[in-house]
Amino acid sequence: MTKLNFTENAEAIYEKSISATPLPFRKTTKNGLTELLLERFGEDGEITEAGIVEVIKANTPKPFLGRGMKAIAPLLSDPSLAEY
Repeated sequence: MTKLNFTENAEAIYEKSISATPLPFRKTTKNGLTELLLERFGEDGEITEAGIVEVIKANTPKPFLGRGMKAIAPLLSDPSLAEY
């Protein structure tokens, strides 16, 4: 299994993003988000809160973005990151 290099509260945001996804789509969401983070940051790159939020915003379908941002907002050190 791939080990991502999370900093700040990024790992909690990652986990919440997956758990906030409807159950039938969680595995696909986890695999897709992991792949996107690896493409963007590599295996050794630090994934910050701002970085993971940017990836989520860029790849979440618009109809679901508000719900996703609402789910992760309490985990953010900077709540303005959840604005879209």
